[in-house]
Amino acid sequence: MDRPSWWDWELEFSSHAIKRMLERGFSESDVRAMLEDATVVVEQSHGTFVVASFHLRRPCEIIVVPDRKEQRMVVVSVYLLS
Repeated sequence: MDRPSWWDWELEFSSHAIKRMLERGFSESDVRAMLEDATVVVEQSHGTFVVASFHLRRPCEIIVVPDRKEQRMVVVSVYLLS
């Protein structure tokens, strides 16, 4: 997979992402592993990207927004697909 230019920027988690990760049983390490195993990155709209990956062999999506000013990749949400 071709990774975007901002892919290796420092990772930051929004408060919404942290709340959802706790509710859904994901750790920061889990999300980092999901990003490492990403299969597709698609721009949704207005600079928001959906990253397709897997967690424990189940498909998942990570919503990220690159913060070009701070050169950070902000995780907005993480969820398993049904």
